[in-house]
Amino acid sequence: MSAAPGGLSAVRARRPAWQAAGILATVVGLVTILVWALTAAGGRPEPGPAGLSRAGFLVEWALPVVTLAGRIAAVGTVGTVLLAAVLLPGRTSTWPPAVRRALGAASWWAVGWAGATAVGAVLTLSRLVGAAPTALPWSSVRVFLVDTGAGGAALVVVTLAGVIALTARRCAGAGSARLLLAAALGALVAPVVLSGHSSGAGDHVLAATALGLHVVAAAVWVGGLLALVTHGRNSGELAAAAARFSPIALLCLLVTAVSGVVAAGAVLGGAAALLGALGSGYGWLLMAKASALVGLGLLGWQHRRRTLPRLHAGEPGSFRRFAAVEVLVMLVTLALAVALAASPPPQPSGAAAAGSSAPVAAAPETGADPMAGHDHGELSVAVLVDGERFHVAGPVAAGSRVTVHNGTDREATITAADGSFDVVVPARTLLTFPAPAEPGSYPFTSRHSTAFGDVLVVE
Repeated sequence: MSAAPGGLSAVRARRPAWQAAGILATVVGLVTILVWALTAAGGRPEPGPAGLSRAGFLVEWALPVVTLAGRIAAVGTVGTVLLAAVLLPGRTSTWPPAVRRALGAASWWAVGWAGATAVGAVLTLSRLVGAAPTALPWSSVRVFLVDTGAGGAALVVVTLAGVIALTARRCAGAGSARLLLAAALGALVAPVVLSGHSSGAGDHVLAATALGLHVVAAAVWVGGLLALVTHGRNSGELAAAAARFSPIALLCLLVTAVSGVVAAGAVLGGAAALLGALGSGYGWLLMAKASALVGLGLLGWQHRRRTLPRLHAGEPGSFRRFAAVEVLVMLVTLALAVALAASPPPQPSGAAAAGSSAPVAAAPETGADPMAGHDHGELSVAVLVDGERFHVAGPVAAGSRVTVHNGTDREATITAADGSFDVVVPARTLLTFPAPAEPGSYPFTSRHSTAFGDVLVVE
């Protein structure tokens, strides 16, 4: 009689080991896919231009990995709060155990989301300034957080995720859980509005709206299914929650597909540019993501056709196994999305000529400045100082904050010929100064070298 309990204990002891091995294999697989996707789309770290310091390849490669971890934590937060607020709302003074489990998990997911966002912000700034994370000057950190879209987005996300982490376990009803869901969705949208490729698109409103809908729909879809698989232990609760989630998932599929096409077209510059980009590595990655989306749609159709009826009949095993496969495909799609966001979109022919409209006093070249903007996907600077010259990204708005990065090891100045601005830029720092209030062209030089000169165009 004593052997049976011992055998059962051994099986239970082996189960966590298999689960840990499965999680490790999933993590390794996702990182591998991410590295491949970055390489295919041209987003892998490359040696920087001469005259600029680098933070190192460890920082360059860690940034997309941390970003992927943050995205997974984000969908985990959204999904678990969605389960508590919508799919399994409490109808009595005592919430079901599944709801409390989901809210407890949401708190931990939010901690991971906030942590990954904070680390990602440090790595982003380190990559821009060209210094190790431990050597970042506080002045650059302040400018990054206060005066740049990427820094402001990081502050919003960390704040909202922190609120969710602190309050999720204390929710007293479905109403407060829905407020947390709204906060989570707001944290998802903030980086889309404040930074990213959409902020540099020709039609920022269209691009930001489409990409915002795309991100929200995908997070609700992926996170909701992940929460069902993880926290729907009771077959009755799981069946009821799955029935509520099914129409939500279908709507998310449609919104994700349509908004993804619109956002890609807006970022690339229209339907013609989108079709022209399909032959590039970036385009291949877009098609891989679209193929994964089609596959997910087919899996969802099979859910509605086969596994949901079995689930309602009291057979949850088939649903859980099928949903686990669907979650894995969704995580792969997330890795592809992170690689796309970290990769430069292909420029249509003629873009270089269009980008050369801003005058460049010190440049002998007649084409576009290849270093203008010092683009890092989520962060660009208006004026870059390297070892040879200034680089001006383009016109700035009157009265706006002009971001300057000095990537060299010596101090420089941004000194206007008419005295409208005179800014000292220490070595390897990021700072901002107010643009003149009157539109016009403002030639400027540097007191550290007469060879440095350019023109700031104010519109």
